[in-house]
Amino acid sequence: MASERLTLDQLRSAVEDGSIDTVRVCIADHYGMLRGRRLVGEVFAADPQGLQAYCDGALIWDVHCDIFESTDYSNFRTGYPDVFARPDLDSLIRCGWSPGSMLVMTEVLTPHGERSPLDPRGLLRIFAELIEVGPITASLELRAGEGPLAPGWQGEEAPAFIQRWREGIELSGIELERLEWDSDRAVLRAELAPAEPLVAADQLVAVRSAAREIGLVDGHSLTAMPLLEADQQPARMLLSAATQIDPEAEGRLNDIALLCRPLPLDWVSAEPLTNGIELAASPQASPYLAIAALVSAIGSPHAASAERAPSSYSEAADQFDAADWTREWFGEMFVHDTLELARREATMRSDAAADPQQLSDWDIERYGEVG
Repeated sequence: MASERLTLDQLRSAVEDGSIDTVRVCIADHYGMLRGRRLVGEVFAADPQGLQAYCDGALIWDVHCDIFESTDYSNFRTGYPDVFARPDLDSLIRCGWSPGSMLVMTEVLTPHGERSPLDPRGLLRIFAELIEVGPITASLELRAGEGPLAPGWQGEEAPAFIQRWREGIELSGIELERLEWDSDRAVLRAELAPAEPLVAADQLVAVRSAAREIGLVDGHSLTAMPLLEADQQPARMLLSAATQIDPEAEGRLNDIALLCRPLPLDWVSAEPLTNGIELAASPQASPYLAIAALVSAIGSPHAASAERAPSSYSEAADQFDAADWTREWFGEMFVHDTLELARREATMRSDAAADPQQLSDWDIERYGEVG
């Protein structure tokens, strides 16, 4: 196991001695961003598997965190019912980058107590139980700058940040293979020790959140989003499994590439989706969905539908829609609502050659924030 998960007894002891005062009870949205609430440590320790209610729209809102009406899962017709998050105590870790806090991920349930069909973490859990691919090796890159989209840091800023990031990750019990700063590309890169699929995804979410939080405290901008201009050397999330990506698996990945590069600007670069060993997802993709895509592509018995890799966002959406097996594998509602979300994102800035003056300051700042 490549991370140190905490036990309930350890949590209660830490709450009692005052070293922990807050537990973050979180779900992950479609982009793998943490959403949830902070509970007082004593409250969580008294009822560690108590259900927490959240708006169901948080599972399928767009990159601006706006809920829209064309999804089947959450809309005015359904009345936006709550979903209920049940803590997965096996995921409990210390937030080493945020003193006094612990983090626990959850299983998202419908009001009827069933697994939510749009819960990315729940999907990965199912696939990982069905298909044995061995440990996942993952690395995450984040673009850094002085402002929302600035190209780089100067002097000793990067080494100092990397040290704080390293300490935060290691204090969380997450094992690092490597942490480095690529000054030519203005990219921070964290390579994690191999871990089982669900653990690997949890770690990626925590590492990405840690970087963003430390950056905000230090006054630095960090984002997983691609640049608004043509980004020929994009930041990436690289994923590989002990089981190699053979040609059939690569074909299935082409069918579900939308889950690995979920925004229009992810397709500005001509970088291949896979080299037969690694999956090159975008760093703002949900780690749960990107790893679920890798696992299902390796282990699904279905034949690939697409004859080639998509070369644009619209092709990725079309191939996801046209694939014969995606609805059976991921569920009708998940596929429908993911496509509706893609169509909505396509109405945002999707052409790298578009006039930058069409973007307001709010657009640019918000774009950086949500990464």
